[in-house]
Amino acid sequence: MWSLLFIPLGAIVGALSGFFGIGGGVIIVPVLLFSGYSAAEAVATSLLFVVGTSLFGAKKHTSLGNVSWSTGITVGLTGAVTAQLSSRLVLSISGTYDWLLNLFYLAILSYFAVTLLKKTSKPQKPKKSILLASMMIGAMAGLLSALLGIGGGFIIVPLLVSWLGFSTHRGVGTSLAAVLFISLGGLIGYLPSLSLDYVTPLALVIGAFIGAPIGAALTNRYDDKEISQRLAWLYLAVIASILLDLGATVFPPLAYVSLAVLIVFLAGIALDFRRRITNQNHFS
Repeated sequence: MWSLLFIPLGAIVGALSGFFGIGGGVIIVPVLLFSGYSAAEAVATSLLFVVGTSLFGAKKHTSLGNVSWSTGITVGLTGAVTAQLSSRLVLSISGTYDWLLNLFYLAILSYFAVTLLKKTSKPQKPKKSILLASMMIGAMAGLLSALLGIGGGFIIVPLLVSWLGFSTHRGVGTSLAAVLFISLGGLIGYLPSLSLDYVTPLALVIGAFIGAPIGAALTNRYDDKEISQRLAWLYLAVIASILLDLGATVFPPLAYVSLAVLIVFLAGIALDFRRRITNQNHFS
């Protein structure tokens, strides 16, 4: 019965996935760790969920014309290969050096949050080969995917915009296409080594089936700058959560505050979605 509570969580995070072009692991992994999962179990369960969110989200974005499948496949297949390498690393350090994953997560999220908030000019067309740039993006995303239990979308979207000159809308859709391949690659690296309870990931995927297409459709109600700003807000919420988790090793009640930060963000973005839908329906 407890696992059924993950269905609404999967729907909410699935909506974020479809809207931001991420797999949703940035929210799911902290929640699973708080629920008592080991680092490796949380990462593997999250990757199962990410497969679902990226599949449903990419399907909807394809119908909206927001996906470059050639770029998405290149990024995704390259990432699927490098994801195999980082999954071995997580399995070797799980339970001993979990705090290292949190610190690494914190550094990467901080960099991209600052990048998105400082972004003031339109992206430029890349000077390097599009193929080479796509492979570089995929390699980095794949390494981070299996290492942190995410699809890699949180770095794919800003890099598609800054390196390849994609609009944010097209970056979001193409990112989800790439994340599908990357998360599958990372998941394959885990399944032979772990015995998972599939009830929780199944509940999350059911929720994603509901939420991801809704989030994807909502991108049509925001402009590029607004989506980038809200993605930065997501990163800042996760950064605050990670810092509180690290503090919880000294003062355990901070773990509850960390979870509350994520819940408040989810509630805030849900209200933002609702307000945008209501306002635009009112003026249409």
